[in-house]
Amino acid sequence: MHALQLLFKTSAAALFLGLCLTLRTGTAQGQIQNVISANLTTSQIDNSTGYVITLEVSNLISQCIVVKTTLDVSDTVFFLYGNFHFTSCLCGVSTRRFFWEIDAPENGIITGKAQVVSEENICPPGVTISTPVYEIVITRDVIITL
Repeated sequence: MHALQLLFKTSAAALFLGLCLTLRTGTAQGQIQNVISANLTTSQIDNSTGYVITLEVSNLISQCIVVKTTLDVSDTVFFLYGNFHFTSCLCGVSTRRFFWEIDAPENGIITGKAQVVSEENICPPGVTISTPVYEIVITRDVIITL
C-alpha cells in the first residue's frame, strides 16, 4: 500500500512539473512572431542574358525597423553595376523593393537575404526603432532560355 501511495505522489508531482514546463514553453513560443516577409523575383531584359532582380521586403509590425538586404549569386552570375547592400528604415506595415541588374550567360543561383539589424542613423531622428532578431533567406535558380 505504501508503494501505491508513493506512486500517486510521484505521478502528481510529475504532472505538475509537466504542466509548468508546458506553460513556460507556450509563453516563449508566443514571443516569436513574423517581423518581415520577403519575395525574390527575376525579370529577363529583352531576350538577353540580363535580368532585373527584385527583393521585396515587407514590415509586418507597427514599429519602425531597420532592414539590411543583400544578394549572393553563383559564379556564373555577374552584377552589371555592382553588388550593393541596401539598408533601409521601414515604419509601420509597409513594403520596399530593392533592385539589382545582373548578367547570367549560364544557369545560376541567386540568394536574397533580408534581416532586421540595429544600425543607427538609418531612420529619421526621433523615431523609436524596434530591433527584434529576424532573418529571411530566399534562394532562386536563374534558368536561361534563349
